[in-house]
Amino acid sequence: MAESDLDSEVTDLEETFNRAAKYLQTLVAELDSGQLLAFYGLYKQATVGPCDIPRPNWYQVQAKHKWEAWKNLGDMSHETAMANYIHGIERINPSWDEEEARAESAKWIVFSKLSNGSAELNDEDKTFLDWIKEGNEAKVQEFLSGEPALANIPDEEGMHPIHWAADRGYLAILAHLVKSGANINSRDQHGQTALHYVASCDHVDAVKYLLSIGAQSNVVDNDGVTPKEIANEQIAALL
Repeated sequence: MAESDLDSEVTDLEETFNRAAKYLQTLVAELDSGQLLAFYGLYKQATVGPCDIPRPNWYQVQAKHKWEAWKNLGDMSHETAMANYIHGIERINPSWDEEEARAESAKWIVFSKLSNGSAELNDEDKTFLDWIKEGNEAKVQEFLSGEPALANIPDEEGMHPIHWAADRGYLAILAHLVKSGANINSRDQHGQTALHYVASCDHVDAVKYLLSIGAQSNVVDNDGVTPKEIANEQIAALL
């Protein structure tokens, strides 16, 4: 096969992979945590390469699961990871590419109707935190406009709304929370701030945003760990 043909194939693979990654966002409500972690690992392997960051601390449960999903792929090539990611989407919906093309043409925005990892709820039963977990910016705005104090009320486990938005990487929702008075340096039960969350979950844009509005990068959690110490090399450089 000619080198130019090979380059063309890789380009086509990358384009399909990027469409598949975008389409996955519309499937979050339908997937269980195991499926989401598998896709996460393949995405990191395809875009970054073999796992090159330290194992998160034992108490960083979600970050640890993500790290393991990525680390377990070993030296898998970028191309194989992209192909496996695409095949995973195809197994869920064989016609996904056609649907994505129609959605792009119509400029549709599809919002998840389910909180990640949560049982299905009717809209009227969803709380403010449910809407944050779901990433529904409009509903979050609606709640905050009526009761701005919600921005600083933690859940029963000590996680504030800003922690949930940071964990998911929802940049727009982070901005709404901050505008409503959310304390950007709020700590959860482990002493971690939103910056710890976005750093450990590789949400680069959210890291940049929080730093730009004054988030403290030198805050240590209950184990004396700063956001920089749990970040990948790219994010650590920002911190």
